[in-house]
Amino acid sequence: MRFFRSAKTEKEVDNKRFIVDVYRGLLGREPDEGGLGHFSKLLRSGGLDRAGLMSAILSSNEFDSRVTTCSVQRGNGPHGCLRSEAEAVFGHFQKYEGPGSPGFVTNFLGGLTDVRFVNGIEALSGVVEGYPIPGNFHGDTLEWVGTLCSALEADKSFTMLELGAGWAPWCVIGYLAAKQRDIGRIKVIGIEGDAGHVTFIRENFASNGIDPGSGEAVYGVVGVTDGEALFPKARDASRVYGGCAAFSETEQTEGVFAEFAASQAALVEEVGRLPCFSLATLMQRFDQVDLIHCDIQGGEATLFADKIELVSDKVKRVVVGTHSFEIDRHLSCLFAQHGWILEGINACVMIERDGKPVLIHDGAQVWKNGGRKW
Repeated sequence: MRFFRSAKTEKEVDNKRFIVDVYRGLLGREPDEGGLGHFSKLLRSGGLDRAGLMSAILSSNEFDSRVTTCSVQRGNGPHGCLRSEAEAVFGHFQKYEGPGSPGFVTNFLGGLTDVRFVNGIEALSGVVEGYPIPGNFHGDTLEWVGTLCSALEADKSFTMLELGAGWAPWCVIGYLAAKQRDIGRIKVIGIEGDAGHVTFIRENFASNGIDPGSGEAVYGVVGVTDGEALFPKARDASRVYGGCAAFSETEQTEGVFAEFAASQAALVEEVGRLPCFSLATLMQRFDQVDLIHCDIQGGEATLFADKIELVSDKVKRVVVGTHSFEIDRHLSCLFAQHGWILEGINACVMIERDGKPVLIHDGAQVWKNGGRKW
């Protein structure tokens, strides 16, 4: 016997998904049981439509508090650099002036991002972005500046690694910037632990004219040693970003991995084992790497501390996303002590909620290797 959900049941499931997405997008958290039940009831009874639900969240004290915290600490301009500095870098590249493409967001370099890759950006279909100040939907101005400076300073070749790549937007940006400079040999590599995101990377490369010889998607995570790690696999890759790896039994039950697995349990299909690559393995093919862009959800301090000598020997610039004040402080000391030059820093934004630290916005740091003559 086969069982079918009624239209009413399907509607209620869809309403709950909508509520969850609104809470995550506007409040940065999962809905509590009371809030989910309250808004589900209102949507079911017709006492509130979806626009009204969003209006209620936007007018809530919690949203007001969250926005006030971010705006006071971050302002409305670029973070970590001056507007004039950013515009000077952007001005070295030809700005795309053509039409938008349905189903895609087009950045100022002409790069395309399929709106299917990120749940909630469907409204950006066909949009052509201007200069990313104070940023665009996936990154801050400072990350753009660091990535583009790497392409500007490259000579006859351009090589970059994107660690924790998602759909590899920075690989595409680096590739297009290097292409504009008529650099002949370009290699961009995205390392990503979610199988669905790896598929996105390959589709993203194809959409932007990056052939398999120039763009590579590596399925796995990066760690201090080669081996295996645990990583959550999303049911719907467009709805789950921010996944992190567990390298030990302790990390499976405590810390960032355990918190992520618990909060995203409904959206995670399984936690599986997958390859873990060290920086030494990832860079062994290259004598020189122009850029490492790293966003590995809290593992960046450990990774760079373990391989700082190797990174200092081979890498010209690092753009790193940070996820706690502790990581901000650690990396600031680490790179400076090894002769790196800080080109820009944008501290993460954190608050305390119920006595626990809560990350509101990732930080970013850009470091240029000052210890080697290239």
